Amino acid sequence: MRIEVSGQHAKLFLDGGSQPVLIINDLFRGTQASGTIVLWVEVGTEGYFSDLKITKTD
Repeated sequence: MRIEVSGQHAKLFLDGGSQPVLIINDLFRGTQASGTIVLWVEVGTEGYFSDLKITKTD
């Protein structure tokens, strides 16, 4: 999965796809948020992440 965030908008891409499978137009934290990235799974569910890479592009 690739997630692109710009301002209050996010696009989620799966399996190297060129078109987003989910578009979010109103991120809660707003455009001035900084410092934290949260990976959340449902309560009572274990989540495993591998090969995680976070990059910032201008």
